[in-house]
Amino acid sequence: MAFDVGELFERYHGVVYRRCLALLRHDDDAAEAVQEVFVAAISGLGRFRVRAAPLTWLYAIATRHCLQTLRNTSAHQLKHALFVDVEEVRSDLAARADLDKVLSALSMEELELVTHAFRDGLTQDEIAEVMRQSRKTVGKKLKRLTEKLQLSLEGEVDSLRAAG
Repeated sequence: MAFDVGELFERYHGVVYRRCLALLRHDDDAAEAVQEVFVAAISGLGRFRVRAAPLTWLYAIATRHCLQTLRNTSAHQLKHALFVDVEEVRSDLAARADLDKVLSALSMEELELVTHAFRDGLTQDEIAEVMRQSRKTVGKKLKRLTEKLQLSLEGEVDSLRAAG
């Protein structure tokens, strides 16, 4: 299946921009990210699965790109992208440090899962489509991630109790 790159950009750049803006929170950063997402998409056209929707594919590339950009920039910005309302965390320095520590320990795939499941509120079927994995695999990974996050946070609480 041949794609017209110009048509692909014209049709989907607005959606990709809004996704990047939602995660990066700055117009200029989002506009730059859109360009980089489409460059990555064009270079990866050979890996595009014909049965996948171009929007789903571009959404996944945009999410991954923005999360990597945020991770490279700061834990603070990553936290704000993943959690729409962080007012409670902002007021509690210990909670903020714990969250920074937990987020920095997550792999890129785990960050994507957190973003899709907890920030975007996607169903397991929707996450499976975006991440190009089976729903069963996504369910298992979400279960492991939830357990990992719970263990990480419990470990932080235990260490605070021991110090106190």
